[in-house]
Amino acid sequence: MALAASDLNLAYLVEQALEQVADTQALVQLKQFLQLLESRTFNGILFGYWSPFSRLTLEHRTDLLYRLATHRLALLRRSFVGLKRLATFLFYATLPDGKVNPAYRVFHYQLPSPSAQAQTPSIQTIDAREINTLHCDVLIIGSGASGGVAAAELAASGQDVIVVEKGDVFSDQEFHGRELESHDRMLEKRGALTTSDNSMVVLAGSLLGGGTAINWSGALRPPAEILREWDQIYGFRDVSGAQFQQSLDAVSNRIAVNTENDHQRCVNNRVFEEGLSALQYGVSSIPRNVKNCGDCGFCNFGCPHGAKQSTHKTYLVDAQQRGARILVRAHASRLEHRAGRITGASLNVRHSDGSVSEIAVQCRAVVLAAGSIHTPAILMRSGLTNPNIGLNLRLHPTTATGALFDRPIRMWQGAPMTRLCDDFANLDSHGYGVRLMNASAHPGVLAMGTPWVSGRMHKRLMQRLEFTANIMIITRDRYSGRITLGPDGYPRIHYQLHPHDARHMMRGVQEALRIHLAAGAREVNTLQNAMPVFRVGHDHDFENFLRRVAQLDLRPNSFSLFSAHQMGSARIAGSARQGVANPDGECYEVKGLFIVDASVFPTCSGVNPMLTIMATAHFLAQRIKTLL
Repeated sequence: MALAASDLNLAYLVEQALEQVADTQALVQLKQFLQLLESRTFNGILFGYWSPFSRLTLEHRTDLLYRLATHRLALLRRSFVGLKRLATFLFYATLPDGKVNPAYRVFHYQLPSPSAQAQTPSIQTIDAREINTLHCDVLIIGSGASGGVAAAELAASGQDVIVVEKGDVFSDQEFHGRELESHDRMLEKRGALTTSDNSMVVLAGSLLGGGTAINWSGALRPPAEILREWDQIYGFRDVSGAQFQQSLDAVSNRIAVNTENDHQRCVNNRVFEEGLSALQYGVSSIPRNVKNCGDCGFCNFGCPHGAKQSTHKTYLVDAQQRGARILVRAHASRLEHRAGRITGASLNVRHSDGSVSEIAVQCRAVVLAAGSIHTPAILMRSGLTNPNIGLNLRLHPTTATGALFDRPIRMWQGAPMTRLCDDFANLDSHGYGVRLMNASAHPGVLAMGTPWVSGRMHKRLMQRLEFTANIMIITRDRYSGRITLGPDGYPRIHYQLHPHDARHMMRGVQEALRIHLAAGAREVNTLQNAMPVFRVGHDHDFENFLRRVAQLDLRPNSFSLFSAHQMGSARIAGSARQGVANPDGECYEVKGLFIVDASVFPTCSGVNPMLTIMATAHFLAQRIKTLL
């Protein structure tokens, strides 16, 4: 692969991206790091190279960067990893001058073809250019798994509902699968959102339909033992009973949850299942909320076939048919409340011409459905002081393993994440452990997650992409992080993988490596920066390899770590001492202010949370109806 960074003007792209996604403090730290690399003293003392980085030979620059990636000092790993992620993602996700990235030909990667099933959106949005004030009964902030359900349910009960979404609305035709553009338009902070220590990439939807529009369609029910825990220990009343199951049934029916298509065209799922069967591990099918799925593998960029039954295809359509109004590109800056009762909200609305105006909403109730990152931020910006706001954040920390096969895998093709192994979901006898799945993955994110040992090796690994499979390790985290507000009023995510949860993740990594080999892989690796590799026929002691993987550990910024599930930062509990909202979803501090999204989860769901979030919103909406 002869493509060079200069061919894509990569340095300019990185600089441009940093200006768009990095805050002032991050830019200052990056500048300091780059200045250190140009210091003879710094390079000499730490690495033995008494020269500025720019004057080192390629061999010495490569060695220095690898030693940064694997250094015992977390700050040095952090600085390296931030630049490595951004540069490698852009190199493989950029389409120069609107053309196909030349690297795609090497591993036969193709964008999805336009679909005859694609439709224009049936949802009409408010044109707010001449509006200063809006009035309604119920303002719903957020349009995803929780907001869409709450909007339809409350509108059906006769409430005058307005839904506001800070992202934009897209038609099926606009879900074109172009990775960089999709990240820019549809993900929080253009897909560059991380925890405050840079150790985890946090993927969160920011468009009409929220995460339901760009997830992998997994629709798993929450385990009964977790619902009992929420009910009996935390006071989320009746969530373990028949009413919540009825909400799960209602939501599943509306979004067409099914397991009818076996998705055998997806080789990545097939080799995963073969490995599980060879080891006699359990395997089950993951239900999905799709109709007439084209199995194209581009679900996480929005469904180009219109097959995914996300909220903008289902519940938001229902809500609008029942009189609800929908406003997009509207950021809720703060809630208005007086004498302990909600009175409205202030919105900053970005119009189609790029201008921004402020709109006041006056209402009798507000339903927060902004997600576990933004819901606590809105509460804090609005002057609420419950000490639980922002605490108890769970993220389902996720890493992966890679495996090289002799046959094409093309992990970006076919329906993703249709098989599950939960044999290791209860590693501590308290319901905490890992679940193993696999996922569709595309060049930019694959490059970002692939360890960098040298520029040459990274390219070689990417050249083999067509024959590479993955297994995801999703950890039910027992220990939590928190959300705070930065000086700009934007939420900051503070989270580090706790040693207890790291041990579970490591067990999952080791089991995933076993599964790959049992499926016939000829080479396996982890996503640790040091990139340990086991080659069949070359390396002979696999158990020793697993011990080496464990010794390398899972320290912050020493391996690729992701989250696509954010939960628990404004949890429901039986008292204000334990949580932010009461069992009806109403905030303890402000009457008429309700929360229905995943932030109310007392702990994490353990499984992909979409269905649990939607059922929670449906369940709480029945209670809210009686209180309005």
